[in-house]
Amino acid sequence: MRKSLALYLFVFFAVSPTWANSTDLSDRFGRAITAGDGYLFISESGGFETHGMVHVYVRGDDQEWVWKNSLHGNAHVGDGFGHTIGYGDGTLAVADQSAVYVFELDPETDHFVQTGRLESEHNSTFGSALALDDGWLAVGTSRDNGSTGHVHLFRKNLEETWVRRAILEEPGESAASMYGIALSMDQGRLLIGSPGLCAAYLYEYQADGWGLSATLPCGELSAESMYGMTLDMKGERAVIGAPRHNSRKGAVVVWQQENTEDSGWRKVKILAPEEDASGFFFGSQVEIQDPLRVVVGFPVFGPRGQDRDAEENLRVYTVQEDEDSEPEYTTVPGIAFSLGSTIAVDGSVMAVGFPSAAYGEGSAELLEFNNSGVWEMVQEVFYVHGHMPRKADILCDDGQAEGFDCGLVDLVSFLPNEEMEMNRGVRLSDVWGWTDPETGIEYGLIGHLEGTVFIDLSTPSNPRYLGTLPRTEGSPGSTWRDIKVYKDHAFIVADGAREHGMQIFDLTQLRELTDTPVEFEATAHYGQIHSTHNIVINEETGFAFAVGASGGGETCGGGLHMIDIREPQVPVFAGCFADETTGRRKTGYSHDAQCVIYNGPDSEYAGREICFGANETAISISDVTDKENPVAIGTGSYPDAAYVHQGWLTENHSYFFQNDELDEIQGKVHKTRTLVWDVRDLSDPIMIREFYGPTSATDHNLYVHGDLMYQTNNASGLRIIDVSSPEDPVEIGHFDTTPYGTDEAGFNGTWSSYPYFESGIIVVTSRREGVFILKKQPVDI
Repeated sequence: MRKSLALYLFVFFAVSPTWANSTDLSDRFGRAITAGDGYLFISESGGFETHGMVHVYVRGDDQEWVWKNSLHGNAHVGDGFGHTIGYGDGTLAVADQSAVYVFELDPETDHFVQTGRLESEHNSTFGSALALDDGWLAVGTSRDNGSTGHVHLFRKNLEETWVRRAILEEPGESAASMYGIALSMDQGRLLIGSPGLCAAYLYEYQADGWGLSATLPCGELSAESMYGMTLDMKGERAVIGAPRHNSRKGAVVVWQQENTEDSGWRKVKILAPEEDASGFFFGSQVEIQDPLRVVVGFPVFGPRGQDRDAEENLRVYTVQEDEDSEPEYTTVPGIAFSLGSTIAVDGSVMAVGFPSAAYGEGSAELLEFNNSGVWEMVQEVFYVHGHMPRKADILCDDGQAEGFDCGLVDLVSFLPNEEMEMNRGVRLSDVWGWTDPETGIEYGLIGHLEGTVFIDLSTPSNPRYLGTLPRTEGSPGSTWRDIKVYKDHAFIVADGAREHGMQIFDLTQLRELTDTPVEFEATAHYGQIHSTHNIVINEETGFAFAVGASGGGETCGGGLHMIDIREPQVPVFAGCFADETTGRRKTGYSHDAQCVIYNGPDSEYAGREICFGANETAISISDVTDKENPVAIGTGSYPDAAYVHQGWLTENHSYFFQNDELDEIQGKVHKTRTLVWDVRDLSDPIMIREFYGPTSATDHNLYVHGDLMYQTNNASGLRIIDVSSPEDPVEIGHFDTTPYGTDEAGFNGTWSSYPYFESGIIVVTSRREGVFILKKQPVDI
C-alpha cells in the first residue's frame, strides 16, 4: 500500500496569504514525503523562486540516510513539481501544476528514470492526490472543470505505456464534494476521501473493473468536519481524519474490516485530543504504523521550536480492539508538528517534513521506532542548493566571468552569506552604502531576514565582514529590510515584522574596529511606526519618509509617514500624506518612493520638496514641502499594471523610470519591462515608452546615477542601461549573480544595488548567494 502524502491545501482554514509573503510561497524541502523499499522521497516544490524537485535518499553504510539524486519535471520557476507525490512497488508519481510524471527504478543504474507523463484535458487539479499499489496508479482531481471530483486510474499496457483504464466519479451530486482530495491504495482496494459529502468511498478491483464496495460515512461527526480530508488504509484497518470537527479541534475515525453481511467495515472508535490540549486540526495528517498504532498530526501555530508545549502535538495512538476502552497515546519528543507539516511512515521509519523551517528552506526529521516501542529522532535532513565560495578579481571576458554570465561588468569580489554568520535559510534583501567623511572608507550596509550586516570595502577585492545589528528584539525575521543613510547614521525598517519600528545606528562605530565580528546594538529607536516596507530619505532636507507602514503605530494609510531626522538620534513625527485614489485598497499605500528638492522644468514647483511614489496601482506625485499640509499634484497609471513597485528620476527631474514587479509573473509581458514617464509637467505625467530587456526576469529595484540606470532584475542579475537619451534606453552591461537556472520570472536572485560610491564599485545583494562587488568596465557610453 502506498498513498498520496501531500501538504494538503486546507482552503477551509480561511487563511489568505498574499503574493508578497515569500515565506508563505516558498514551499521548500519537505513539501511532500513518501517512503518505501528502502527509499525516502522528499519534495521541494519551489514556489515563486525556483523549480520543483524530488530528492531521493537511501541508507548509507553507517545507516544514516544520504542523498542519492534529485528528479524534476519541465524545470521552470513556479512549476509546482512535487506538490504531491506517491510511491509503490518501484514506481514514483509526482504531480506538478498540469501533469503527473511517472518515474520507475532502472535496475541497471539503480536510479529512477521518467517513464511517463500523464495529464487531463479539462482541469487544473489533476494530481491533487496520488496513490500506487500492485501496478495501479490512482490520480485524484478534487474538482474537475467546476464539477464534482474524479479519480483517474492508470495501468501499463503490453507496450509498457501508462494508459488510463478507468475514471471513478463521485457517487453523490455535490459540486463541492472534493472527491479525490485524499487517496490510499492497498491489496487491490482504493479508499477515496470526499470531505464535502462527509464520507469516504472504498472501491475494489474485480474481473469487470473497479466497483464501489463500501461507504464509510462520518456518522455523528458534523458535515463541516472535513471528514475524508486525510486518510490511510493498511490491511483490515482504515483511519480517516476530520480536522475541522469540534470547532476545528479535529478528530480521527478508526475503521476495522470484518466479515459481516453489510459493508464489512465497523467503526472502532473516534480519536480526539483532550479538551484542554493546545493546537487545532487534529488529524491533519494520519498514518497507520501497524494494526494497533496510528500516527496523528496535531498542528500548532507559530514558528517551530518557540512553543515547547508543541512537542506534544505529534502523537502515536495505540488503538485497542475493545471499543469501550480509551485509546492510549505517546508523544514524539522533539517534534513540534505545525500546520503544513507532512508525515510518511514505512515500518520502523518515520519522516516528518517541515517545509516552513529555516524561513521556507524546509527540513525533515527522521525517526526510528526502537526496541522499546518509542520513536527516537535519529537525523535531520535538508537539501543545500550549492555553496559558492568567496571570489575576487575576475574579469568579464567574452560574456563569462568564471561561470557567471556577464557583459562589460567585472567581478571585483564575492562574499557568500555563509561568511557573514547567517543562519540557514536567511536571505539578503536591501543594500545601501556609507562613505566615512573622515577616512574616506566605503562601507556596505546589507539587510537580511534577521538583521543588518556591515562590511568594510576599503579593499574591494577583499570585503571584510564587521558584524551584524540584529533585528529589534521581539520582531520576527522579515523578508523585507530596508536601509538608508543620513548624517553618518543608518535608518533601518522591516516589513511583516510586528513592532520592529525604525532602528537608528551611528555608523561611526564602524571606524577602526579590530576585534570583529561584532554584534552591534541600535543607537536609537523610533517606535511610532511598527512594520514598514521601506524608508526613503531626502538628504537635502533631513526628512525621512516611511512607506508601506502597517500593523500598528501611525500607518498614514500606508502612504508617507514623514519624520524629521535632522537630529538623527531624536526623530520626530512630522505628518502624513496618502493619495487615496491610489493603492490596491485605495488608502494611498506606497510601496517605495523618491523625495527630492525639485529642480526640473515645471517652474511652478521649483525648489519645492516633491515625492514620487510607486503606489501599487499608479505613480503618485506630491508636494510635501509643508508637512502639515502636503498636497497631491498628479498621478500616472497604465491599463495593464500588475504592481507599480519602485522607480527613480533622471538627474534633471524630467523623466521617471518605473518597474512593475508582477507583470512578468502574470504574463502581461514576456520580457522585463521598464516604463518611462515624462514628468516635465508634474500634474500630468505621461507614460511615453516601454523598454524591454533581453530576458523574462522579474524586475525589482532600479537607481539612476548620471546617465546610467542600474537595474536588479532577480534571476538575470544586474543590468546597466544607458539613459542619456531617456526616451531611447540602451543596455550596455550586465552581470548575472545566479549562474544556475534560467532568467525567467520569479523572486530569486538579485534584490538591489548601490551604485553611488565614488570609487565606482557597485554593491549588489543576491538573496541566497551573497554580496557581489561589481565594476563596469571603462568603455565609452
